[in-house]
This record gives sequence, C-alpha cells and structure tokens, in this order.
Amino acid sequence: MGAENKNLITDEDQQLAQKVLSAIRGMKYGTVQITVHNARVTQIDKIERIRVIKDEQVEKNGGN
Repeated sequence: MGAENKNLITDEDQQLAQKVLSAIRGMKYGTVQITVHNARVTQIDKIERIRVIKDEQVEKNGGN
C-alpha cells in the first residue's frame, strides 16, 4: 500500500461520516462520543440533553 492510498476516502469512511453526522443532526445540546480500538471506530454514543428553562433565561443568568 503506497502513501497515496492513505489519503483516499473509502465508501466505509463515507458511511462512518454519515453515521456521525446523523448523530449530531437535530441535537441542540449534548455529546457525541466516538470510541476507537486498533485505529478503527468501534462505537458511537450519543447523549442528548434537554434544557428545562428557556434559552433567554440561560443567557440572562450568564449560562448558570
């Protein structure tokens, strides 16, 4: 495998990127965690948070 092959984006890479973007899309607050084992993505965790006070109140209180 030459060095030029390391820069190619494979179909598998594109599918993985789509899965990560799918986890992020529509999320207002939260975390997406990607777990890697032996240089391969093995898990994608999505933790979505829901704010119970309005955004205006968060800004007024300085984020607290």
